[in-house]
Parts: sequence; C-alpha cells; structure tokens
Amino acid sequence: MNRSQSFGYFITVILVHSIFLNCFTVFPYKQETIDSRLLDKKEEEIVSNRGRINYEFENFELVLKIEGASFQETFEKRKTLETKIIHYDYKKTDGYRQLETDDKPWNRYILGMFADIGALFEWTTIPFRTISRKKEEETLSENIIKSERTKTFEPKELQLILRAENTEFFNKSPNSDTIRIPLAEIRKFFPKANSIEALLYYGKERIEYQNIPVAEEIRKMKLK
Repeated sequence: MNRSQSFGYFITVILVHSIFLNCFTVFPYKQETIDSRLLDKKEEEIVSNRGRINYEFENFELVLKIEGASFQETFEKRKTLETKIIHYDYKKTDGYRQLETDDKPWNRYILGMFADIGALFEWTTIPFRTISRKKEEETLSENIIKSERTKTFEPKELQLILRAENTEFFNKSPNSDTIRIPLAEIRKFFPKANSIEALLYYGKERIEYQNIPVAEEIRKMKLK
C-alpha cells in the first residue's frame, strides 16, 4: 500500500468518525402539565411530636430556649395522574466547542472541518430529536389540612444534647426551658469549634435539630 493510499484511508476514517461524532446534545428544557386526573384521595390522622430550639447570644453566653409539643394532625394524601409535554432543545457538545477554539491549528482547522461536516449531517436529525413528547406520570402529594396541639411537654420530659467537634458535652433533661452555655467554656474545651449541634429528643424520638454557628461570637469575645 503506497503512501497516498494510506493517507486516503486515514482521511476516510477521520471523515466517517466525524460524521458520527456527537456534535450536538439534546436535552429537555421545559415541561408542561396539560392534564391532571385524581386517582385516589384519602385522609389519615396521626400524632406528631415536634420541637423547637431558639438561640441567641447574650453577655458572651449561648442562650438556648427549647419547647416541644404533641399534635393531632390530619393528612390529606392524593394520587394523581399527570400528562406532561416535554420540550427539547439542543446545543453543541463540549468536544465540538473545543475543536473550534483549539490552540493547535491541525485540530482547529483540519479536524474542525471534518467535525463540521459531521455536524452538518447530524444537524439534519435535530428536528426529529427535538420533537416535543408526551408522558404520563403518577404523583403523590401529602398536605396537613388540620393540626391541633394536644399537649405541651415540660422541659424535664425532653432531652437536650449538645455536641462540638463530634464530642458530646451536654446531655440531660433540663429543669427550665432556657439553658445558658458560656462561650468561654466552649472556647476552652473546643478551641476549633465553628458551630454547635443541638438535638432535642422526646423519649427516643428526635424532634428538632439545630446547627448553631459560634465562631464569630467567640471571635468578638476575644476582641473584648
């Protein structure tokens, strides 16, 4: 095989590869719900325990205020069948864009030329690949339609856990709904702590979680 034939085969391989090169990518950019049909609806009553942890900084102390309560709640559960239209668009692939701005002239001009030829063939398929399509999808939704507080927990019924640097330093049932932690103690025992994790439990059930940033307040204390 002479040199000209080898070069011809080489060009043919590049051309064929370029023709089948994925120069464009098709993606869904918008979907519209054109029909929604209710399949099932039911109500369910449950008892839900919830808590709250509020915090503030006062006189270089972290002040926590906790509360917890039990609620009788009614949930409405819906199952619907939605018909959606998905709209598609296309854009150049990363590889194709890189050829257009490649620093190497061979890649930019020679390979880029064959890639353009491939893109031209591929572009003729774009109208078919971007045709909007319908799809049906079942969706589940759940909403609280009624919520009534049935019991407010006493602080001693709750368990408060505080952690810093993955170390637990407070774990007890408070006698009061207000807990004060000196920032100096946090700085002393946890000098690298940026935040405090506060977890509130009712029995074995965790009813609230807070991540409390303390780094800025400790910094202010250092400047005092």
